[in-house]
Amino acid sequence: MNRPAPNLAILGLQWGDEGKGKLVDLLSPRYRQVVRFQGGNNAGHTVVVDGQSIALHQVPSGALHPECFLVVGSGVVLNLEVFQQELDRLKQRGFEVTGRLLMSEKAHLILPYHIALDRWREGGASKIGTTGRGIGPAYEMKAARMGVRLADLKHPDTLRDKLRQGYDEVSIRLGQDADLPTLDAMTENLLQQAQPILPCIGDAQDHLYKAWKRGETILFEGAQATLLDLDHGTYPFVTSSNCSLGGLFTGTGLSPKALDKVLGVGKAYTTRVGAGPFPSELFDSVGDRLREVGREFGTTTGRPRRCGWFDAPITAHACRLNGVDGIGLMKLDVLDGFPEVGIVLGYRDGEGRVTTRIPTCISDWDQLKVEVKYFKGWTEPTRGIKELSKLPKEARVYVEALAESIETPIAYLSTGPDRVEGFVYPGTFLEGMLD
Repeated sequence: MNRPAPNLAILGLQWGDEGKGKLVDLLSPRYRQVVRFQGGNNAGHTVVVDGQSIALHQVPSGALHPECFLVVGSGVVLNLEVFQQELDRLKQRGFEVTGRLLMSEKAHLILPYHIALDRWREGGASKIGTTGRGIGPAYEMKAARMGVRLADLKHPDTLRDKLRQGYDEVSIRLGQDADLPTLDAMTENLLQQAQPILPCIGDAQDHLYKAWKRGETILFEGAQATLLDLDHGTYPFVTSSNCSLGGLFTGTGLSPKALDKVLGVGKAYTTRVGAGPFPSELFDSVGDRLREVGREFGTTTGRPRRCGWFDAPITAHACRLNGVDGIGLMKLDVLDGFPEVGIVLGYRDGEGRVTTRIPTCISDWDQLKVEVKYFKGWTEPTRGIKELSKLPKEARVYVEALAESIETPIAYLSTGPDRVEGFVYPGTFLEGMLD
């Protein structure tokens, strides 16, 4: 089957690290435009090709496919030094993006004083577990109207004045702890970093609008995940941008009419990096085994991830919020050999009532205890299985119960990290798209 691919958004449904990069990589050959619309280099997508792992942080995952045009939207914040390093690594691996990369002139820059402010905060008593890469302060200054955008790099005569306001703000706040280069040095360094990418800066909104009107297929790649969304996640332990569906439209300038389908991505269990609520977290040998077998260490930071059973309430919340048409369920093979596997179906509050509601206030999470339904594990491996009929019976029971618990069909099931390990569920909108 070779029907036209729908314009598709791929979004995380948990606290990130679900395996979105693999699905973007698998689906990219069907798309002309691959778009990153929010987040900074606090996100990391790992793609495994022929056993080799390639980590991408700011460059859209379609970089591995030469027919894909890559777009960095206005909702992204960029560290130019890191971005160039990533382009260089890709080139060394044989992936050239010259001539097929457009960076929105409206996208904001991550600057040394953003990083200094982020690390200063994380060194205090009110730290929330950020990556310390300056993403939050960059978005903060964007909202305060003192940000610096890619378009400003094309006006070197006024760049120093653009930098001054944020520079002075951080210098005053941090005092002797600021440890910043001089404003002149920062301006000169930024202009040097900008030289290689100046030809790539342009009107991404207009580019995408015209591509849509021409009928070109567009794949939108989310960073982070719904429970880290600034408005709809576990605030304040969230990222600083909207990584749910709304961020796609503000981060590209496209109309909602340009989107056809939403593919949500979740693991067959749950993980989280950093501080914040995580009711299904396992502190025992089971959690340790999930971490070791699943190689649950951050792509960007290397930090060990907190691990727990699949949390249906948070994932169902994400599916409703994003209007998910189907879920890509990742890392089922990590559960191979467990004597039993669990699904959190709800939370019992301090008065003994069971709820599936996601609390708004952090203090309300503290009293919740998970209600877990356990399923018999499977001894036959699922690793590398490519057909639904070949799944062990117990694994199929578990997956079907998981889909029922979030009221969303499974569209793709991953049975290993490599491209070829997994399959599309028959009868879903992805059918025929990975042939």
